[in-house]
Amino acid sequence: MHIKILGYNIFQKGGTTRSNLNLIQSFLRAGHQVTYVNYMHFRQRQVTQLKAEEGQAIEGAQFIAFRGVQTLAQADLLILTREDFFKFAREVKHRTPEMRILGEIHSPLAYLNPQMDLALEAIDAVRVSTPKIAEAFQERYDYPYVFPMYVNHQHVQFQAQPVHQTHNLLMKARFEDEIKDISYVLKLMRYFVHTQGETRIHLYLQGYGPSLELYENLVVAYHLEDYVHINGPEPTDYIYVSTSPYETFGYSILEAMAQGNRVCLYPGEDGVLKDIYAPFHAVTWLTKSLESDAAKIVEMVNGTYTDAEREADVETFHTQLAQGHDTEALIAQTKAMAATHTIDVAQIAKPKMKASYQYVQNTAKRVAVKVKETAEQAPKSPFRKGSRLYQLTRKGLFNVEAQVKKFQNQRRHVSDQAVFIESFHGKNFSGDPKAIACAMQRLYPELTIYVSAADPLVEMEIRSYDMTPVRFGTRAYMRAFERCRYAVINGNLWDRLVKHPDQQVIQTWHGFPLKRMVNDLVDAVERQKQAQQFAPRMQKWDVLLSTSERYETYIRSAFRLDTHPNLTILRDGAPRNSLLIRHQNDEAKWLEIQEKYFFQRDASKKYILFCPTWRKNARESVSELDIVALLERLPSSYEMIVKLHPNEGHLRERYQNLHPRVHCFFNEMVDIQELYLISEILISDYSSAMFDYAHLNRPILILDEDTVDYQQDVGFYFDMTEFPSIQKVAPDVETIQQYIETTPSVDHQKVIAQFMTYDQSDSDEQVVRSIFAR
Repeated sequence: MHIKILGYNIFQKGGTTRSNLNLIQSFLRAGHQVTYVNYMHFRQRQVTQLKAEEGQAIEGAQFIAFRGVQTLAQADLLILTREDFFKFAREVKHRTPEMRILGEIHSPLAYLNPQMDLALEAIDAVRVSTPKIAEAFQERYDYPYVFPMYVNHQHVQFQAQPVHQTHNLLMKARFEDEIKDISYVLKLMRYFVHTQGETRIHLYLQGYGPSLELYENLVVAYHLEDYVHINGPEPTDYIYVSTSPYETFGYSILEAMAQGNRVCLYPGEDGVLKDIYAPFHAVTWLTKSLESDAAKIVEMVNGTYTDAEREADVETFHTQLAQGHDTEALIAQTKAMAATHTIDVAQIAKPKMKASYQYVQNTAKRVAVKVKETAEQAPKSPFRKGSRLYQLTRKGLFNVEAQVKKFQNQRRHVSDQAVFIESFHGKNFSGDPKAIACAMQRLYPELTIYVSAADPLVEMEIRSYDMTPVRFGTRAYMRAFERCRYAVINGNLWDRLVKHPDQQVIQTWHGFPLKRMVNDLVDAVERQKQAQQFAPRMQKWDVLLSTSERYETYIRSAFRLDTHPNLTILRDGAPRNSLLIRHQNDEAKWLEIQEKYFFQRDASKKYILFCPTWRKNARESVSELDIVALLERLPSSYEMIVKLHPNEGHLRERYQNLHPRVHCFFNEMVDIQELYLISEILISDYSSAMFDYAHLNRPILILDEDTVDYQQDVGFYFDMTEFPSIQKVAPDVETIQQYIETTPSVDHQKVIAQFMTYDQSDSDEQVVRSIFAR
């Protein structure tokens, strides 16, 4: 029998590659003719290298590059090893009707796009991993020609000797946190080290992918540099850990067990891994509860994998798994399904785009991207990033794109069941957009909530709330926005987003203005520049939130709201402050937030929150205040949190390492409302933080450092001396120390009455109801 296998790239390491190699070897041993069709372009030297690595086992196979349907036809059996290859089946059937086509599902069903064209009317049979997946696939697609069979794992040989004890944990996976959830294990390590004081356990991460930077940052943020090792030497003895929400088999799991190691597995949201690995003594099941999972892993570290347990596991492997990849059984199952699946080629629609055209199109895209990257990076290229020609070209292309999208809007519909959320252009997940998103989730759990994220740390935060992150500026980001009827933002929409006539943009803005903005700026040149940029963006708003009459006075002037008569103002208060009002004296909430940021629960601690405002000029220190000297004059229970402006995030490492009692977190992981709740006092300069913080009736100190210069350059709407509960002080350590120790609380009711009049404990939910009532 002549068998063709279409795979994406057999020269790239991974589980699917290993499965395909095993499949090739099995077919060759059974005497079949095998042609492997590689979708990605390759060079002959790669074939030579692969054959050298695999030896005689694949010597008889032919490797060819995909060039269209002609490279797939003229065989007895075609195996499609990726779901996005299934669409080629139609053209193959029209060209070679008698050819049998087997589609293999390697992705978890939860990750298959419901809109993906699987061309099942042209596919004779589909193979999945387990009976449960087969049942779910049949129900989802109304397709009965599906059978379960494990991927070929003939390379796995179970050794008899177990690893009795170890304190090492190992994860080998592609670094893609949304798919693998390795960040959960880093949180688990943080819990071991900082909450339980368990320092014996070390975690080794092996892999590559887009989340590498995320994991490196989390190691630093969680202070795990001595306990987590990324892409270093792999330990010989370990407990393998997998926390993926979904898996279809788990090659690395089986390979770890084969070497005598125990494994800790999350069973998956669909329970597939439990169906496969439940009989093994080497397996311990995780629940993604830190306390429970930590206890289970410590029990494994302290326990022993006995010889008797290993003997039983080896027997289980040979009787239940090793027989699950028989090549002849795969062919027989495919033939049996095909015999009952009558395919009338005349009824199969011919593809709108031939496979060869798709190949050329995809190749052209890859070449275009490469050329673009080369041109942008070449120092003398006229199209280098930042050049005038580069900017003019981008602007022209974006204008064309906008016109195309306006035309597409005539046929596109938005969904009432989808919401787009963006806080600070995706730089973190906080403020009013977060409060509104959480309230929507509570009140309308059926909603799909997309949240903009400009960084992997932000994506992790969003996922922790069971919402869907979309990376700022990507195609997925643009499609998410285009799908949603409601968009909640606290800045301006990205200029490339074209608003649909049925969409509602809810503008929350980001704080009460002390400093003059846009049309009210003191500097005439800057005022004109900002006003010209701001005006067309403001016209996209449909709703603007308000906290008080005084707020509206300043906002109307700054934004020239009179030029937007259709704008609706909602006077339900600031949703972000509902958290402060509801939990002002909530000790349990205080301890919960403390544990999130400090990995401990210690009610004796007292935190000073320092929120300096950004200055346009580059600086190495955010204030003249000697915060180390201040802390050393205060009792040891006092610690300081330095919350930097996002534009000065590069100073984080300096402040984090300044003193053991000074803490400076990654902005991407911070919700400042939470920091307000746990802080005894706020020190700032011109930050709008003071107005939100006033809800807590705790001391507020305003540093008087460059007030006169700032007044001349930017300008203020009012003088803070109007509100004596907020103290203006010089950056004098002794004065500030005395004030902190002698002023436990302050009455800020005048501030609240003037600036935050509409804020209520349920403002978040009231705003949501008002939005959906439109």
